[in-house]
Parts: sequence; structure tokens; C-alpha cells
Amino acid sequence: MRHTNLVRTAVVLIVLSLVAMAAAQPRPTESGFIQVEPDVRLFYQRFGTGTPVLFTPMRIEMVVTLAPLLERIDAVLWDARGFGLSDRPDDFDRVGLAYELSDAETIREHFGADRVYYLGGSLWGPTAMLYAARHPSAVAGAIAMAPFAIEAGLMGPPDHPIVHDVSDAAAELEAMRADGRDRTMAYDYCVLDMQVGFADSYVDLSNIALLEAANWCQYENMHPDNVLPLVFEGLIGSWGDWNWREELSAAQPPVLLLYGDHEAWALAGVRAYTEVVPNIGWREFEDVGHHVWNERNDEVVAMIETFLTGAWPAGVERR
Repeated sequence: MRHTNLVRTAVVLIVLSLVAMAAAQPRPTESGFIQVEPDVRLFYQRFGTGTPVLFTPMRIEMVVTLAPLLERIDAVLWDARGFGLSDRPDDFDRVGLAYELSDAETIREHFGADRVYYLGGSLWGPTAMLYAARHPSAVAGAIAMAPFAIEAGLMGPPDHPIVHDVSDAAAELEAMRADGRDRTMAYDYCVLDMQVGFADSYVDLSNIALLEAANWCQYENMHPDNVLPLVFEGLIGSWGDWNWREELSAAQPPVLLLYGDHEAWALAGVRAYTEVVPNIGWREFEDVGHHVWNERNDEVVAMIETFLTGAWPAGVERR
């Protein structure tokens, strides 16, 4: 009974977060699908009525995280291949970095945007910088939040690991797998799995509310059995034994790098970007985990808005 109540409580918290956030969410001016391959469509939402300026493949989270900003700017947010409402290719040979960059170009051209700001966090942090490096004439700037390390060899353990006691929730997940509720109660299982999986990404677990409000689990693509292979075998698998130092050392557009001092991996791999990318400004936030865009939401949104004007936000360091 205690574990059953735990699941119910988790789901109720998600619902309450959704209700609270819904009132603050701006409505997209346009939604739909863009065909990037004969059998692959990407779902997008557009905000504003002018030529879009901000582009990001992190729609599910960023429509919540960037809500105040989306009321004031023109932007396009989409679900990457296999995420959210976008189509999932039949195999992972058509998922990965090359396709992410190609899809971004297709979407930019679809909306007739000559110069864009590409925003990416976590998996898409390096993608933002690589897109800027490979399409300098089309990119006004890149925003990279909590990116994976600049090279595979620097993806070491975190310097300041975050530990929260989620043993009760983890035990309930195991019980749900054992009795089949992970399938019969797939949404509830996904909600609890998300809370356990991201617990070590937040210094203050109350900050997970924005991620909860994004409600990943409403999409079957985002359920653990679907999204985890897509991320680790598909996206990260496509990187191989990566090292982006040489390519990024020639990047021309400005890059805004934002990350926390309690990153989910070794800080050396993130700080290395500041030594390599020529035109970079960065901010390392204190007492912040991997989801810097949620833990310091107001500050991050304000810094992004300033950067979109072509200026460096206050508080960033420069070489």
C-alpha cells in the first residue's frame, strides 16, 4: 500500500505542476509536421508571427522553460527524431549527429530564416556548437547549456556528485517491473522513473518542477523503453569516440555556454570548451546541477534574451 501511494503521489504532483504551468504557457501561433525524409516527419511549434530567430530541438522542455521569452520573440521548437510527437525511424542508422544537423537545416530553410540562434542543452549542447561551426553564414549565435564533454575521454565522474535519497521510489519501480505494472500503468511508471532518473541532476529537487510540468510521459516515444535506447544507442552511439576540439576551434559565430558546478560528469570536459571555441562567453553557476535551465530559470532566460540581441549578457566570462 505504501508503494502504491507513492506512485499516486508522484502522479498527483505532475498533474498539479501541469495545472500551475498551463496558465503561464504562451500558445503557439502554428503547429504541425515538417517532412525531413519520405517516412520521417518532425513535429514543431512556432511562436510569434515574424521570421523565427530562436531554433531548438528541445520542444518538450523548452516550451515550459522558455515560456516567458516565447511571449516576446519569434521561435521554432521541434521534437528531434524519435522524441515527442516526431516520427521514430525504423533503425538507429538514421538517428544521430549528422541527421540532427541536417534536420536543423531543413527546418531553418522551411521557415526562410537567414540567421538563427540555435539553442541546445545536454545532448544538444554540442550539436548547437557544431551546427554553428558548420553553418557559420546561417547562424547568428549558439546557446549551449550543460553540454556533454568536448571529447569522450573527458566524460569522467562528476566532481561534485549530487545524492538524494530516492530509495523508496526506486523500490517501487522494481516492484512495478516485477508485477507488470510498468506495462499496464506505463504513464505512472514513466513519471516515477523520470523522477528517480533525474534526481541526481538537481541540487535542489524542488527545481524538478519545470521538468515535471513538461510532462514527457504523455508521449509514448518518451517512455523509458523507447527513449533510453534512442539516446544511448542512437544519438550518443552516433558520436563514436568523439573529439570536437579541432572543429570547434574554427567556429566563427558567438557561443553562449551555461552550466552548473554540479554537472553530471567531470567539469573538465565542459570547461574545455572555454579554452577551444574562439568566440565564447560562459557562466558557471554555483550550486546547480545538470538542468541549469530549470535550476536557474529566471537568470538563464534573461541571459538568453540578451544574447539574442547580439550582446553578451552580464555575468559571463570571456577569454
